[in-house]
Amino acid sequence: MEFRSNTRRWTAYCCLLVATIGIPASVRGQEHTPVKRKRTLTTAEFTKSCKTNAAFVNRALRGDTRPFTAAVGHAPAKEWVTKLDDWFWDIMPATTMQRVVTVGNDSFGNPKLGCPIHGQEIYTVNAYYPWIVDCEAMPYRITCPIGGETYPSNDYAAGDLTAGPYADDGRGCLIEGKRYYFLGLYAHYAYNTVLQPAIKSFGDAYLATDDLRYAHKAAICLLKEAYEYPDSDDRKERTYIPGYGKGSGMITDVVWSSMALLESAQCYDQIIPAIDGDSELLRFARERIPKIQTMADLKVYIETHLFRSGIQAVMDRAIQPNIGWGAEAIASLALMLNDFGEQRPNSLDCLLWLYEGAGRLGTAGNQFYKDGSSYSSTGYNDARGGIIRAGELVERLRKLDPDHVDLDRFPDIRANQKLERFFGLYKQAIKALGGQWTICIGDAGYPTTSEVPRTGSQARDSEYLDGFGLGLLRSGIGPHQRDLTLFYGGLRGHAHYDPLMIGLYGFGRDLLPNIGYPQSWNFAAAWEWSLFTHNTVVVNRDEKPCSTVIGSLATWYRGPGCQVMEASKKPYRKHEPRGEDGPDVTDYRRLTALIDVDSERWYVVDVFRVSGGTDHLQTWHGAYTPKATAVAGATLTAQERGTLAGEGVPYGATYTGPSGEQRKDPYCHLRDVARGQMGALTTVDYDYDTSDDIRLRLNFIPIGETELITARGGAPISPDTQVLQWAIPHRTGEEGLRSQFVTVIEAYPDSRSPLDVRRLPVETTDNSGYSPIAIEVTVPGGRDIILLNGDSSRECSGEGFALAGAFGLIRERGGAVTNMQLVEGTKLAFSDTEMRLAEPPPEATIVTVDRALRRIVIQGAAPPLASLPGQRIMIDNHGERLVSFAVESAEQIDADHVALVLDSVGDIGEGIAAGFEDGIILNGPEVSMAFAGLCRIDGRLDYSDCFYNGGHLETGVPGIDLRVRGVMGFPYQAWGLLHEAGINHVHLVDPIPADELGKRVGEGARWTIYEYGIGDSVRFGRGTSLTPKP
Repeated sequence: MEFRSNTRRWTAYCCLLVATIGIPASVRGQEHTPVKRKRTLTTAEFTKSCKTNAAFVNRALRGDTRPFTAAVGHAPAKEWVTKLDDWFWDIMPATTMQRVVTVGNDSFGNPKLGCPIHGQEIYTVNAYYPWIVDCEAMPYRITCPIGGETYPSNDYAAGDLTAGPYADDGRGCLIEGKRYYFLGLYAHYAYNTVLQPAIKSFGDAYLATDDLRYAHKAAICLLKEAYEYPDSDDRKERTYIPGYGKGSGMITDVVWSSMALLESAQCYDQIIPAIDGDSELLRFARERIPKIQTMADLKVYIETHLFRSGIQAVMDRAIQPNIGWGAEAIASLALMLNDFGEQRPNSLDCLLWLYEGAGRLGTAGNQFYKDGSSYSSTGYNDARGGIIRAGELVERLRKLDPDHVDLDRFPDIRANQKLERFFGLYKQAIKALGGQWTICIGDAGYPTTSEVPRTGSQARDSEYLDGFGLGLLRSGIGPHQRDLTLFYGGLRGHAHYDPLMIGLYGFGRDLLPNIGYPQSWNFAAAWEWSLFTHNTVVVNRDEKPCSTVIGSLATWYRGPGCQVMEASKKPYRKHEPRGEDGPDVTDYRRLTALIDVDSERWYVVDVFRVSGGTDHLQTWHGAYTPKATAVAGATLTAQERGTLAGEGVPYGATYTGPSGEQRKDPYCHLRDVARGQMGALTTVDYDYDTSDDIRLRLNFIPIGETELITARGGAPISPDTQVLQWAIPHRTGEEGLRSQFVTVIEAYPDSRSPLDVRRLPVETTDNSGYSPIAIEVTVPGGRDIILLNGDSSRECSGEGFALAGAFGLIRERGGAVTNMQLVEGTKLAFSDTEMRLAEPPPEATIVTVDRALRRIVIQGAAPPLASLPGQRIMIDNHGERLVSFAVESAEQIDADHVALVLDSVGDIGEGIAAGFEDGIILNGPEVSMAFAGLCRIDGRLDYSDCFYNGGHLETGVPGIDLRVRGVMGFPYQAWGLLHEAGINHVHLVDPIPADELGKRVGEGARWTIYEYGIGDSVRFGRGTSLTPKP
């Protein structure tokens, strides 16, 4: 599809838009007519369905929880419809009063201002929103959750501005030099928990019942919102952060304002058929706003002061939510107004912003990986669904007004495979236990486990999301489902330092929960975002890993009752400018296997291999529990004082780290430290408070001298309320330390005994690498022998067994071998049974690519054609990592060539050639490539985060295939930077002169970067299962 807008025209248009269509100025002195006459956003089908949807009706009429977040809760419309119109008008103060989210207006302060009497203690109740604010029961008051006293001391609503020691006249209360915004916090609650939920529920209630009373109340609330809504002219000091501009927000903050605007637009669309005949509404409006004399005036007032001001605020970045929500809001407003007339901004302005401005629908694919996922946590990625919904809304607008919504200029984005996969693949894949649990990566979830089990019926096979970087092994049915996850990705928004973190779900619960959403932004860097607080390995106690780099899925095997995956990742940046002081880690990989005993019992074998540095810590924590872990197989000695940071470091104190730097991190927040050398088998049991007494056992099998450290510690904002118990295998040695952390994990109810685990002797003639490992797990009626080899080309042997490969499983039942499985190897033998695979052939090479058909032709040996459909292949593009794709079909071309149709075209980035330098393609000013990470540090390029490295840049012109070295981005990722554009210039592998590059690519040309192309290497996974005949 052709992108017809050029950057010069868009730059000029932006200047025109900002300079000429500021809303209030365009309205003054002009007579306007309302543009809204009928529903356009709410479909007839939805209207009909919601009337019979019991959940929809009940939520609208009865309401639900109304958290302190705009556009989330629902008011009890059936109850509130009996309230006077004046109540809705007066419940929220005028927006001349500043709104705040914390009483000290210090969201990121450390410490934040607390209660005048109880201080910081209130944050032990809730780290974010501790105050009790019930606008309905106690208007213009907030209540301390500790002592129950109310603030302010004056009756502001009655006109009293000074009474009592804690008076607040709307500008805060100054106490010992600190200003407390009691009423500012109340005002924000009034909007987010009363006015906005009322708008949502009254609109929905009218849609569900056709009761005009609900439409009337909704209109009153919308009018109040429009009356108080800030703008860029005479209300510019009324914004959430006073002073209209980038990041100021409107009534609420810069993010929540978008959701509020969208909900209000939906409500206005819902009630539009009922407004014209409402004489009481018009009477009320005349009394409150004298300039409104007719119903047309009232509609124009709402459309102008609320919706057009809101559109302008998004364009001016006063409203700037998580990427996707803004596009959905603007597309919704474009469809709701359906206005291509003279009033500005109108629907055409919305479309221009969506496609040629910061909405970036023209390059929407840049926000998605090949599997439909995106760069944020599994919670915040939901915002990207707004891009897809925006595309759907544009198509509805096109049907209404095809003459104004030109298909060439505003193309249909819905056919993009990555966007299709967001809901079709990614959103379903990140659910565990039949859809009942969201797999929490990054800022998502909390480290809790459910008292009662929850499993669903949405069964899925094991799968991998190679864009997001998540492997998922699944087994079992019904209440016996289990899921094992391995995260090898690298988030860029709401991210944690969590390389190769595993997760485990079973018995209807999250058994190894992620550390979760920050309990307080003040301590997030020292706790939730830390590398240490995840089930992974820390080298040299270095907390500055390459968090944004995506690793490689090296092994993927699914056999009967045994599934194996292994991933590797680059954890540190030793050889790049940003990491020169960090550890030199040359190997960092994790193999984990889900092994079924029967339909109900199962266990996990986990091996984490690390080479480099001098100090390796593997960290484990379970869910919140005050119960100490039960340790066997090691004698621990309690540390007399201090924290894990050292005996001389008190809890929460800043201390000097191993490299002389000042630190405040998890180590100084872990206390009750004990340590001791591990025995041949050391077990740690977590006792969860569940209805069926579920336990989680970690069987540690130390390879080499390893100490076990245990400690207690939770989120620093409330360390004694939500407690985590920690088990930390620890190894030290000379530079280049090599470690294998081997763990057998089993969850079991207290009503039965856990499985017996022991290490078997094993030897090899090549001792240059990691030691081979043999483990025996005794199961009912027999045993499993698991063989693990860090070098798959090396043979190891022991008590009747031999392995030449990475992984082997031997199953004995009743004294006889019932099954053997070999992964990434050539030989597995036990007693008189032996299985062999041929030596792997050399890697094949891609010789032709057909993007339209997702078809590649490879030259070289391949497995039998019948085995290829559904199989994973790995492609080495000689760049950042090995990439994985699934084969959909295979065809033999000739003796040396095979054609494969893959599950993805492999597009990972797109842009517009705006200019050229030697070896560099300059990108368009409104193109944003969220995955870009190449940056310049002190004049040097840092290649440690080059997602696009190894990609193939193509324009669709035959013969244009340029190798990419990296795309310029930022040295770190944050919410604000992900909105930036115009910096993502493409650095090529070859320093092609600018003139030649311009001739080959062409200025203004659209290009795409693909993850695979001609010349890349292809390899196939290897694994097999053998069931001997009786």
